[in-house]
Amino acid sequence: MTAHQIKSNGYLLSILSVFLLAIPSLKSAKEQPLLLACLIAGAATSILGMVLRWIADKKTQRKIADAQGKGDAALHENGRAASAGR
Repeated sequence: MTAHQIKSNGYLLSILSVFLLAIPSLKSAKEQPLLLACLIAGAATSILGMVLRWIADKKTQRKIADAQGKGDAALHENGRAASAGR
């Protein structure tokens, strides 16, 4: 598994944890509209932040590969080779 794949899986797990933490809170938040709005906004912004970091990482990896003149195919090869050497 490449470093980029590990990072992507980490973001997915973080998104899952946001949902798992929000589910129990929904029961009490349903009774208070402001609390519900804060819960939804907090979960949404957390997920959005993770998605933006993932997109930024993907763009950075693509720029590195392009700067090395290798493109996307080599990026995945280098990621495998780099992770195998660790």
